[in-house]
Amino acid sequence: MSLGQMSIAKLSVIYLLLGATVNTELAYDEINEESQEKEEVVERVPIFTTEQHSKLINQGDRIRLPCFVDKLDGFVVLWKRGETIISVENRVISFPDNRAKIEGEKNGNWLIIESAREQDEGTYTCHITAFPPQEISHRVRIRTRPEISSVQDRVVVKEGDTVDLSCYIKAGYPYPEITWTKSNPRDNFGVKSVGSGPDLMLQNVSYDMAGVYRCRADNGYPVYSDDIVNVTVLHKPYIDKGDGFVHAHSKGSIPLSCRISAYPKAKVHWSYVDHKGRGQEISGENWEEKSVYSVSLPASEAKLGDYRCHAVNEFGSQQATIKLSNLAGPIKFQSYQVENSSSVYNLTWSGESSAPVSQFHLIVTRDGSELINTPVIPSHNTESNWTAWYIMTELEPSHQYAAKISASNSHGQGPFFGPWKFGP
Repeated sequence: MSLGQMSIAKLSVIYLLLGATVNTELAYDEINEESQEKEEVVERVPIFTTEQHSKLINQGDRIRLPCFVDKLDGFVVLWKRGETIISVENRVISFPDNRAKIEGEKNGNWLIIESAREQDEGTYTCHITAFPPQEISHRVRIRTRPEISSVQDRVVVKEGDTVDLSCYIKAGYPYPEITWTKSNPRDNFGVKSVGSGPDLMLQNVSYDMAGVYRCRADNGYPVYSDDIVNVTVLHKPYIDKGDGFVHAHSKGSIPLSCRISAYPKAKVHWSYVDHKGRGQEISGENWEEKSVYSVSLPASEAKLGDYRCHAVNEFGSQQATIKLSNLAGPIKFQSYQVENSSSVYNLTWSGESSAPVSQFHLIVTRDGSELINTPVIPSHNTESNWTAWYIMTELEPSHQYAAKISASNSHGQGPFFGPWKFGP
């Protein structure tokens, strides 16, 4: 860079700081008078090696903007925001709260702004004092933490009705995306996605739609925001009787249980169903825990046969039958893949029986068609718990496998339990 060029660059900085316009010819005259030199000035315009950027910066993070050219040659680097000069060369002239600094490197520098704030959003321009002046601009947007709030904390709705749930954005840029999920103690608080947007409409509400609905706001900021709406559904009782089968033993007491969903809470009665189908109310110790209603029968007095669980509230009633039997059951099943073999599975199960189990009866289907029908001898037992296993080979991943199992003791063959799905 010539002496004339360098001096003009310095002069231009002074003029810029004074808000004046640089007159190139006048500048040269002044320099020539001072230096008494008669040299031909050949101006070279530096070329930016930095590309323009549009940055989305999280509030509180550091802003780091580059300004580099192929050869600075003594030209001066200024940073501006709008018409306000932030820095000249490596010196910060003006920035709120002293949060800006310059990191100089060869042929340029970095503008660093610590702890980004919303008011830092804007266009930042790097100005090179060449003739004509060279500029490159970076656009900075500040992403702020989202905040969301529900319109209702709790909603009560009758089964079959429609209800609208709403949440609204209180803060956050860019505008956050809103999604909805639902969890329910009945599902062991499993979470499932149910919608998106500020409003969620629940139509023809059923009892299993009760639970905690959570709206979540997310715009990419490291922390999302959420809020909840508790939905209560007024409904008649619904009964889950489980296996519907209880094995009768001769000692202690025999518990009968049914899981009931009802709101308001249901009144529950137990009865024994005689051979004519009539219910005879039974007495016994009754208790309720986490929607499971139970009655305890003395083993020495309990009759074999069907017992009825009857639940009623102001919206209706339901009943379910549970069989008390000396046949073997219920049967619990599990399967797992044999190590290092994707096509071999070990089927393992156990059944309850006070009398010795002579054999299990295993039926396996593939895509609904019977594949195996075979007896299986118990492998071992612990008191009234009898266990067996069966190795399945050559399973194919494109097929659906299922098993059902019954057990035989001295009282006969018990009912089949299942089907249970398994396979690769």
